[in-house]
Amino acid sequence: MKVKEILKTKGPEVITIGEEKTVKEALASLVKNNIGSLIVINEDGKITGIITERDILKECNKKEGKLGELIVKDVMTKDLIIGEADDEVESVEVIMTENRVRHLPILSQKRLVGIISIGDVVKGQIQESQVENRYLKDYIEGKYLP
Repeated sequence: MKVKEILKTKGPEVITIGEEKTVKEALASLVKNNIGSLIVINEDGKITGIITERDILKECNKKEGKLGELIVKDVMTKDLIIGEADDEVESVEVIMTENRVRHLPILSQKRLVGIISIGDVVKGQIQESQVENRYLKDYIEGKYLP
């Protein structure tokens, strides 16, 4: 299964935030959209990083909750790990697990086309296994014999 198949089901919507916004604004967007990460963009619309719930929690612990004073670009993860729409889901799962990331921006032809979570990956693999199991059961039961 390819990542683009997950995006077909999930949809291409990606919530972004400007790198000059406050962490408090980022948190409000996460809560409003019920998501765990935001892609960070600069004023030219270029991707500069990702800010996650975990990034915010770590900073809260250091700064004792002064979210209104913190700027997104100072808290975000700058070394972005990305996937491609044509990547195999299994390889993306390995990348996410090895790098301990739960959200992966997805590009196609150098353009942001979506974001997937580790939950999306697991859900896609379960669906693929269910289809495969159905075909195997049908084969065992002789449904494909002439």
